[in-house]
Amino acid sequence: MLSREQNDLITQTGPGTPGGDMFRRYWHPVLLSEELPAGGDPVPIDILGEELVAFRDDQDRIGLLDRHCSHRGTDISYGRLENGGLRCLYHSWLYDVNGKCLEQPAEPPGSQFKAKYVSLRMPPTKPAAPSSPVWAPARRRNFRHRNISI
Repeated sequence: MLSREQNDLITQTGPGTPGGDMFRRYWHPVLLSEELPAGGDPVPIDILGEELVAFRDDQDRIGLLDRHCSHRGTDISYGRLENGGLRCLYHSWLYDVNGKCLEQPAEPPGSQFKAKYVSLRMPPTKPAAPSSPVWAPARRRNFRHRNISI
């Protein structure tokens, strides 16, 4: 029988937990590529205590980003696909598949303010077949091995 502490050690997978740090060392299938049709709606994903959004842009590239806009934290899974990326519905910021902010409509022309805001998440590999999985890469590399006896 596991103690409460031992059970928490191996079952809690949120950011900063030992289990979460261990699982973030590996890639995980998060959905099938057929669930992201060209021109389809973005798909919200919850994995390892993190909220992500997956989408396919107009060039058939797959993006996997933090679900919350880097400006006001709005859920961008409700956003719309346009101009090569995913546009947040709140202030219309546009993000590409790599999480780079491409447009901020309220900023004057030539403004470099958008360079400060990135909702960066490593992009998944492109699936080879229509029914192959989309993989979410490990995000953190700060896992330290601990000698744990259970």
